[in-house]
Amino acid sequence: MKFKLVISCAVAALSLLQVGVALAKPDFSGTWVLDVNRSFSNPAGLQQTMTVVHTGDQIKVDAKIKTQQGEQTVNETYTLDGKETDFAPPGGQAGSKGKRKAMWLPDGRGAVIDDVITSDSPNGPVTRKVLRKWTLSPDGKTLTVDYFFDDQRGSFEAKRVFVKK
Repeated sequence: MKFKLVISCAVAALSLLQVGVALAKPDFSGTWVLDVNRSFSNPAGLQQTMTVVHTGDQIKVDAKIKTQQGEQTVNETYTLDGKETDFAPPGGQAGSKGKRKAMWLPDGRGAVIDDVITSDSPNGPVTRKVLRKWTLSPDGKTLTVDYFFDDQRGSFEAKRVFVKK
């Protein structure tokens, strides 16, 4: 009888431990370098390094991006609370406005950042939607950012795979 009770308690404890591990959200903090060979549909010659500081539901990103057109620094903050906020689109043209909603994926498997950017053009307002899905490998050494773009030119996707430095 005592043996069955001990086994039952051990099984219950292991079950609770597994639930706790399953609900743990990833920590995206670190310095990440683009792995060009595992990425696709990006500008030719793209190089990118990101420094990410992740605290609770806030992610701060400082990125250095190099393309054939030159070098750009992007500094952004995402709050993963699911609330829509206004933001200034990086590298956007004057007068462009952005709305952002960032949230955790179900079960905290990653994060989604959903941007809607509106800018003026000679033909009237133009809207561009950018959705980014961030996921971290189980060992925490690979960050994958899937990009989904939708604008007047059509819809397309890109993938950027980063390795932890």
